[in-house]
Amino acid sequence: MSETRRIEHADLERFIRGALLAAGAPAHVAEVEAQIAAEVDLCGVHSHGVRMLPGTVENVREGAVDAAPELKTLAEYPASVLAEANLGIGRYTSAMAMDMAVERARDCGIGMVTVRGVGHWGRAHSYCLRAARAGVVSLAFTNTIALFSPTVGGDAALGNNPMGIGFPADDPEQSVVLDMAMTQASVGKVAMAAMRGDAADPDWGLDGDGNPTTDARQIMDSRAFLPMGGHKGSGLSFMIDLLTAGLANGLLCFEQGSEGRPSDSTGGSTKTFIAIRPFGDWLGERAAAFKARFSAAGDGARWPGEGSYQRRLDYLERGIELLPPIVEGMEGVSADLHVAIRWRD
Repeated sequence: MSETRRIEHADLERFIRGALLAAGAPAHVAEVEAQIAAEVDLCGVHSHGVRMLPGTVENVREGAVDAAPELKTLAEYPASVLAEANLGIGRYTSAMAMDMAVERARDCGIGMVTVRGVGHWGRAHSYCLRAARAGVVSLAFTNTIALFSPTVGGDAALGNNPMGIGFPADDPEQSVVLDMAMTQASVGKVAMAAMRGDAADPDWGLDGDGNPTTDARQIMDSRAFLPMGGHKGSGLSFMIDLLTAGLANGLLCFEQGSEGRPSDSTGGSTKTFIAIRPFGDWLGERAAAFKARFSAAGDGARWPGEGSYQRRLDYLERGIELLPPIVEGMEGVSADLHVAIRWRD
């Protein structure tokens, strides 16, 4: 059994890049994938970082995702584009799409890119932070496979369909970024609780008999996740599916992974990226004033993205801490592809 290990951010990025290159991804794709995945772990969201690397490597080697995607434009207007990625690897394709939206926002004031046929993007935060670093406001949406029911005990008919909203700050690394799924807890968060042996909150999901449970492993086994805010989460999930797959004529949540179709992890999802050019130079000041007022509300009040920013500072100083199952996954990839891992002593 592996132990908890720490690794420098640069070394984690180097390992991910090397593994993807060894699996067959071209250098320009491996570079972007590694940057985004390693930064997710740097922000402390280990459910969506290098933990996903073994699956990504397998998908690349088996051709389940296209490791060298080229977006095919299906429809185009001055400020918006609909494109097909044809099972494009998730992080790189999503970064390309957000960059396209940013370019159109600079020209038109607003830009939107919807891409169908995209693999798992990791975390919405990554793309909204990417846009914030470019100085623009952004929104990012994706649909997923069906994961929860609009009624307790019913068949899964809705995806957890994460979304992100980002606002740039004067210090881009402290940009305000909201990242949330439409289930009460993201699948990755439940998986991490199961991995650590932590108790789940009773509103996260149900066991195999349809009863609320605090056992995260039972929720992962039953796949019976509960919506965020009851009908509000269900309603948002429904609309995000239409804002992505409905808009693009892509696979809706309940169509992904069925009848031989790809799932969200293998290129079945649709994603929509929206970028908005600020109207003036006051946005950083306004965001700073709101963050200060919000934080003054009391201990525990953290503006959206603050947790990721604080964990980034901690991990840059002490190294990124990874749990044993994640370490085991990395070591398996390392042995299989002969890519060395440089652990922090």
